[in-house]
Amino acid sequence: MHHIKSISEYHQLAGLPKPEHPLVSLVDYSHVKYQTENDEITLVSPYYSIAMKHGVQGKMRYGHQPYDFDEGLMSFVSPGQVVSVRANYED
Repeated sequence: MHHIKSISEYHQLAGLPKPEHPLVSLVDYSHVKYQTENDEITLVSPYYSIAMKHGVQGKMRYGHQPYDFDEGLMSFVSPGQVVSVRANYED
């Protein structure tokens, strides 16, 4: 499990360039390539997160419940919540 302490740390884990602001970030998820050893990543963050994703190819686990969002999703996550994502990258 990755305990994210800053937005900059999240950007590094997601394979993104450094954020322009230390407290706010807008991420294009088509550019995210998590730097992890397997295709599932579990995150805990001290930040609120609002996400809109279209054409998602992957699964998300919120709590103990898996969700299938192949058509897209809108999520709201509060600080301290555990989120797991199984990514399917297409090169």
